[in-house]
Amino acid sequence: MNTTTDIERFYSKASYHKEGRTWVILLDDKKLHTPARSVLRVPTKKLAELIAKEWDEQTDIINPEAMPHTKLSNVAHDHMGANKQQTAGELVRFAASDVLCFRVAEPLSLQELQAEKWDPWLDWAEQRFGARLGVSTGLQAPEQPLAALEALRNEALRMEPFLLTALTHASAILGSTVLGFALSAGKIDAKSAFDLSRIEEDWQIKRWGEDEEASLRARHLLNSLQASTEFMLAAKA
Repeated sequence: MNTTTDIERFYSKASYHKEGRTWVILLDDKKLHTPARSVLRVPTKKLAELIAKEWDEQTDIINPEAMPHTKLSNVAHDHMGANKQQTAGELVRFAASDVLCFRVAEPLSLQELQAEKWDPWLDWAEQRFGARLGVSTGLQAPEQPLAALEALRNEALRMEPFLLTALTHASAILGSTVLGFALSAGKIDAKSAFDLSRIEEDWQIKRWGEDEEASLRARHLLNSLQASTEFMLAAKA
């Protein structure tokens, strides 16, 4: 069945089972389909569990916004296989303007805080990708070493489509490919990565306060990032 809006719950139970090397999700005795009308096949049991749980938790009306794992799976299944090159290019573009590479010129206290919190992750990325990303205190993006960007691209291309889909989504939320890869590698949790990506915003909030709309948006982004991180780890399980 397609995951569309305003559909009443039409099944009593969601489950899953293995077919060959993949797992399928069942709504009663019918296999779950993607929007492209293909049977949704996922690579791990853990991912199948997460998707089935989302469908089991639906009430009288199916709410796709409450099923982030299903949405990511649909994208991975229907689109990622044919778009890996394009997606790897997106990650390279994120890395070229990674939030960790942009430091404020002033106040000095904030610049020092950014260096303290972000430099260890640039160190990690240097070890991972073989070259260090540059930093800038101006509006212009720093020049990034081609060796690091190419290593990043190649690692993305080697990834299985479900993992790459969630990594790209997480990196977009964070504005950081470095933190996205760190999440994928299990080196950091979603809340810590989110806090790192918002050092300047949180500094401003402590100084000037935060309005309700911005607070709601931040919570929504964190929830989405946590779902993507859970998806990444499940896709590797």
